[in-house]
Amino acid sequence: MLKISDFSRLAQVPVATLRYYDQMGLLKPAHVDPFTDYRYYSAEQLPRLNRILALKDLGFSLEQIAQLLKRTIMPDEMRGMLLLRQADAEREVKEAQTRLARVSARLYEIEQEGMASPYDIVIKQVAPQWVISTRQIVGHIDEMGTLCWQLHRELRDWANRQQLKPLPEPAPQLVNLYHSTEYRETDVD
Repeated sequence: MLKISDFSRLAQVPVATLRYYDQMGLLKPAHVDPFTDYRYYSAEQLPRLNRILALKDLGFSLEQIAQLLKRTIMPDEMRGMLLLRQADAEREVKEAQTRLARVSARLYEIEQEGMASPYDIVIKQVAPQWVISTRQIVGHIDEMGTLCWQLHRELRDWANRQQLKPLPEPAPQLVNLYHSTEYRETDVD
């Protein structure tokens, strides 16, 4: 029998973790002294502890690990669980990479302008939606409104021909995307 501190050193796991695993019912001591409440472990418990650590390293929660330890897992079931964990891990990596790109963009912005933007941009997921667009070169910036109303009128006429619900006035979700790299008042793309 090994005292908890000796078992901790042997397994390279903090004593606090062993106590927590005991509370969770994942790894009970082989013996608890009834007078001192000292916990004792045996070397035969190392494989169970290593299994807990391996599953935790794969990203399983302690609750999931407790369920896995209660029964025999068939290889196909474990494969399925690992494929789900793999998909979760890939999603987490993608989210982290996206976050890293946003941090890099903010740093670049600060380095270029010497200060952070007063505007905070937040990217949000939206449901898929139809987009109708047109690209034209407008002779003067003042003609943009005319182009927008012309597009809206054409959409309204198309919806009427298709016997669809009428479009509200003014056009919903109207967005202008300027392809020019600098501000221009004439020949606006």
